Amino acid sequence: MNKKLQNYVSLVDFLADFMGDNTEVVLHDLTDWHHSVIAIRNGHISGRKVGDPITETNLRILRSEVHKKVPYMNNDPKKFKKKESIKSASWFIKDENDVLIGMICINSDCQDLIAARELLDKMIRPPLVETAEQEKGPDKINIDVKELVDNNLNHISRDLLKKLKSLSKDEKIELVGKLNEMGTFSVKGTVWYLAKCMGVSVPTLYRYLSATKK
Repeated sequence: MNKKLQNYVSLVDFLADFMGDNTEVVLHDLTDWHHSVIAIRNGHISGRKVGDPITETNLRILRSEVHKKVPYMNNDPKKFKKKESIKSASWFIKDENDVLIGMICINSDCQDLIAARELLDKMIRPPLVETAEQEKGPDKINIDVKELVDNNLNHISRDLLKKLKSLSKDEKIELVGKLNEMGTFSVKGTVWYLAKCMGVSVPTLYRYLSATKK
């Protein structure tokens, strides 16, 4: 072990004790790539132990020479033991001549946190608002709904369906009132279909309906 890295061994223990069993902390001696791991805690995450060689990931970091620009870096998510939930970071250790001699790598398994987040998402996800479903409308207009509205419109006035979009607001409100009295809106889907025929939104048609009740 490079003697200049000896003081960092206790830092490995400090970080591991603070972060908990789901976080691996590794101290690398970069003067000996074949036995770069000189201290490690919670090695069950990657399966490594003291005396193991440097990883290909760390070699790519060294070749990129990013350590010449920043003191540490957050790494791309790693995959250990078929797990894809490892959050990783590396801290660069340099000597008095600014030469890179070691690294402390932290690998946190976030699987439990991800599972907890998914559970919370399911618990707090708001229910669908009924009006939102109504605005979306049925995937397919039931032919009975169409015939019901069309027949009731024809009962009020012939060819009224063709004139709906050109009616004034007051005329539309009056028409909605008449259709309501005929029980038109007791059938699911009629509001959405009539709104489409009138060229208005579903909330607007509900306001018309409310106005007729007043």
